Amino acid sequence: MTSALVWAQCLPGKSAHAETSIDVMEKQIRLLQVQLKEMKSQQAQHAREVQEARDAARQARIEAESNPYAMRREYVGGAQGLATPRYVGGAQGQATYVSGVQGLSASQSPAPQINNTPYGQITGMPVARSSSQAPLRKGQFAIGGVTITLGGFFEMAGIFRSRNEASDISSNFATIPWLNSPNAHMNEYHQTERQSRLSVLVQGDLNSHLHASGYSEVDFQGSGTASNSRQSNSYVLRARVVYGELQDTENDWYVAGGQMWSLATMFKHGMDERNENIPLVIDAQYLPGFTWTRNTGVRAVKGFNHGEYHIGLSLENPQSVWGGTNYAPPGSTVTVNTAGGQVNNATTTYSDDVAPDIILKGAADPKFGHFEALGMMRFLHDRVSYLGHGQSHVVVAGGGGGAMLIPIIKHKLDFQASGLVGNGIGRYGTSNLADATTNRFGAPVALPEAQVLAGLVGHPIKSMDVYAYGGMEDILGGRSFNVGNKAYGYGNPALIATGCQTEMASNCTATNIKRVTQGTVGFWWRYLHGDYGTMQFGMQYSYTNVRAFAGVGGTAHTDDNMVFLSMRYMPFQ
Repeated sequence: MTSALVWAQCLPGKSAHAETSIDVMEKQIRLLQVQLKEMKSQQAQHAREVQEARDAARQARIEAESNPYAMRREYVGGAQGLATPRYVGGAQGQATYVSGVQGLSASQSPAPQINNTPYGQITGMPVARSSSQAPLRKGQFAIGGVTITLGGFFEMAGIFRSRNEASDISSNFATIPWLNSPNAHMNEYHQTERQSRLSVLVQGDLNSHLHASGYSEVDFQGSGTASNSRQSNSYVLRARVVYGELQDTENDWYVAGGQMWSLATMFKHGMDERNENIPLVIDAQYLPGFTWTRNTGVRAVKGFNHGEYHIGLSLENPQSVWGGTNYAPPGSTVTVNTAGGQVNNATTTYSDDVAPDIILKGAADPKFGHFEALGMMRFLHDRVSYLGHGQSHVVVAGGGGGAMLIPIIKHKLDFQASGLVGNGIGRYGTSNLADATTNRFGAPVALPEAQVLAGLVGHPIKSMDVYAYGGMEDILGGRSFNVGNKAYGYGNPALIATGCQTEMASNCTATNIKRVTQGTVGFWWRYLHGDYGTMQFGMQYSYTNVRAFAGVGGTAHTDDNMVFLSMRYMPFQ
């Protein structure tokens, strides 16, 4: 009985001790749960910071490739001591992108980026400045220390014109038929693949700041002797641009040589190659008022104030367009151009030139836009020959102009305007109006001309670009004279215009073009995009009006309504 009492008295003490141990364990468990929750929160926060750093590094790389001058200002300014992005060795030889805070491995490199101009986005043009040290992306491969980037697109286009130009994807605005021609009363429809394009960018680093590159674009707008549209088209490859470049990123300059866009062509930012501001139209001849050529030249460009200002000098291959009725003094022959020989095109003519075209341009990129000013000098040359002797003539021509690109609504709507005015500058307009004619002595006379283009480019959604342009090229005054009963020069009012508006009439000689104008609207829609590339659809409508100098009986004039459709596949974008 005693033992039972002792046992009963001991039970409450044992129970209290057990309860105390359980309480302690429960507290410890609750503490561990709180600590685990805090660790999970810290881990989630760390993961967010890592992702934000990777996103920042990815965006920094995209911006560096699309706008190297702004990035240069950030790096050199050193407000926060940011280091220039670089690539260093990672685990197991993996290249790692370093941008100040966090690393970005090659496997996490951003999606392929094309040139940041709207034109680059519809053509798959490689970026204007891309690092040859970057991890390889779609459309890139390396051979030794050289990186090769592919670009371009495949296109099927449809063309409708209200006047029959017998042209493919490149319209000839200066040869829209006058109304006395049957072709002016016939429309034309074509389908074409000939604007399809392949581009190749080859890059290599000579050292940490000297970079060499070569770039080439080809399409199928060449025409061979077997080319036709009846059975097997057989159109041939054509070189659009082929040039090499040496760039010094530390001192902000580059030199380039080869076939490239003229320095007179407007840029979107700075004065980098492949940063030209080309109209977004489907028509491969672009539109009147657009100042450009693609020809052989050598160029040097220097940047200042971390890329905010640039100055460039270009020496470009000359050619002169002669128009009107050239006059040769009695007993003489005047030579202004010659049919092509050797490897030149024997079915066209080439002017005889004594010096390159010289173009000097300055550009500024303040925060509120892009601005340019340029000057041009040309040398028109011909020869008057008599039996046993002759005389050559050289006339200096040229002009000046400017351009501006202003973001009205950032990333949504841009306004642009450009112009060129001077003597003998017709060759640089898309209509290729005449540069010169001859005077009473057979010497060149440069024709005064103005070119102007204005446009709006909008991006209502990320996958769509819309545009509207208006342009004009105008020969401001004729240069003409009469000898006896014959009219010479360009724009002579004694030429006959009586029958120019009547089908099949022959009394129409007053056809020296004075003015070409065009208004055009269109859009591009990138409706599919993924690892396979990008599919896009475009449509363009344009109205073109052409007027000649007035002659006896009136003024010859004509017009053309054109509609273009395009489906493009860009495999490397």
